[in-house]
Amino acid sequence: MKMTIVTDDQGEILGAIPGDTVPEHVILKEFQSHVVDVADDTGAITDGEQLKKRLQEALQAQHGKQ
Repeated sequence: MKMTIVTDDQGEILGAIPGDTVPEHVILKEFQSHVVDVADDTGAITDGEQLKKRLQEALQAQHGKQ
């Protein structure tokens, strides 16, 4: 599945949105968005640390070390 991960200028994950588009009401002026492929069960993860780890791994795999 695709997710859009939002990071700050230091590469810190601020949030993630399912899908490959960012809704118009989300302002990303000072942030970066990254569309990545993640395992289909990622959306079902409820533990914040586990989710952040999964997202960081996806960023690293697709864009290099963050």
